[in-house]
Amino acid sequence: DVSIAGLPNAARADIQTIDASHTSAGAAYVAIDEHTVGDYTPYFYRTRDYGKTWTKIVTGLPTDEPSGSFAHTIRNDPKRAGLLFAGTESAMYVSFDDGDQWQSLQLNLPNTSYRDITFHGNDLIVGTYGRGIWVLDDYTVLRDLTPAIASAPAHLFKPDDAVRVRRNDGYDTPFPPEVPHALNPPEGVVIYYTLAAAPRGDITLDVLDASGAVVRHLSSAPVAPVREAADPPEPNFWLAKPAPMPTAVGLNRVNWDLRYDAPPAFSHSFEINANPGLTPASPEGPIALPGVYTIKLTVNGTTYTQTATVRNDPRSPAGTVALRAQHDLMMRMYRGLSSTWAGYHALADLRANVEKAAGSSQASDVSAAVKTFDAKLDSVAGDSTGERGFRFGRGPAPPPDYVRVSGAFVQLLEAQDNGDMAPTPSSLAAVAATCKELATVAAAAQRLTKTDLPVLDAALGRHSLTDVPAPALATAGSGC
Repeated sequence: DVSIAGLPNAARADIQTIDASHTSAGAAYVAIDEHTVGDYTPYFYRTRDYGKTWTKIVTGLPTDEPSGSFAHTIRNDPKRAGLLFAGTESAMYVSFDDGDQWQSLQLNLPNTSYRDITFHGNDLIVGTYGRGIWVLDDYTVLRDLTPAIASAPAHLFKPDDAVRVRRNDGYDTPFPPEVPHALNPPEGVVIYYTLAAAPRGDITLDVLDASGAVVRHLSSAPVAPVREAADPPEPNFWLAKPAPMPTAVGLNRVNWDLRYDAPPAFSHSFEINANPGLTPASPEGPIALPGVYTIKLTVNGTTYTQTATVRNDPRSPAGTVALRAQHDLMMRMYRGLSSTWAGYHALADLRANVEKAAGSSQASDVSAAVKTFDAKLDSVAGDSTGERGFRFGRGPAPPPDYVRVSGAFVQLLEAQDNGDMAPTPSSLAAVAATCKELATVAAAAQRLTKTDLPVLDAALGRHSLTDVPAPALATAGSGC
């Protein structure tokens, strides 16, 4: 007999939940409902001696809510001793000290009846009466939280493992806002950190691969949206709104979506994505390979470090060798995009220097030299206001320039991003051909500075005008 002594209306007590401890053989927890006799008080009890004695554990719980807060369920965490979760007729609660003190875990939950609680890995799942099933994704922060962590200037929690899952791309089928639906969990690695006070400046978070190279850089500095977001072809509610890292005092959360930093591009599009509010600007950075990554949080000059493990999608048809080959190919295009961007802007700086050096000179030979040089510069740089460098229709391809080559890399990168697969021979050939075009453009840019720029400088020198400084350009063989 393990009956609870002193329980009011014991004959009418409704035992809702009995939960044995996962960490102590003699401990168990009970939720009791007595609302059928007009008693809306929550009754939760704990035993540590196999039911010989029971302790009432309700401190911190409301006892006089007219809407009713009687007990429905209590569960103890499978991993951390003393971490309890309780559901009443109107709210959810958590205790970190085995029930001695309770506090709200309501967050964005509806005020409704919480009938049961269960766990799946590092997810906390609650079932309501009439208001759906709710999941608190990756709540390891609750398992790790201690008074020392809560009082530290900053703390970076150990992230849970992440699965390398590609974003849902059910094309052309997003739910309209009026259709009831819920968001998926945050993509990739979910990262929690605490701040004891507002930081003195921007905080940063860097993701490093096994070689120490930075894969992703996040910051609390404001994020400027791409210009295409002002007038997207899709409805605005489809688009993801870039957000900086939060810096609230207390607990903060950010997620690394397993992508490298987005490559620089002259224009962007928005992929059709069946998740409203989550459609990113394209092109995106390549998705990272499975492996162990280092997470570095920097606050007020102090760095906090953890590791995060990325596991491959078990449904993926591609093995390690195929994923590595695809990743290497995408990184070639990624580097190619950076090279086209750097080359274009080096020429843009050169154009500005030419205009500054020529000034308001009215000399005919200076004007002619500047016009000739600008035309050649345009043929190498390209038009950055165009349609991503895309070519439509038939006919011979125009000579490559930085913008056109960038557009070609974007198309090839997005084609590889449709799924896990080993690169096909045609994909390899297309990337090789585009890299060759990049080398051709880089060689043309070198000729501008080594052959054409001295001609312009000679015209400027005849009128005692300052020479134009040559920009630092990549060599013809670099890029990808």
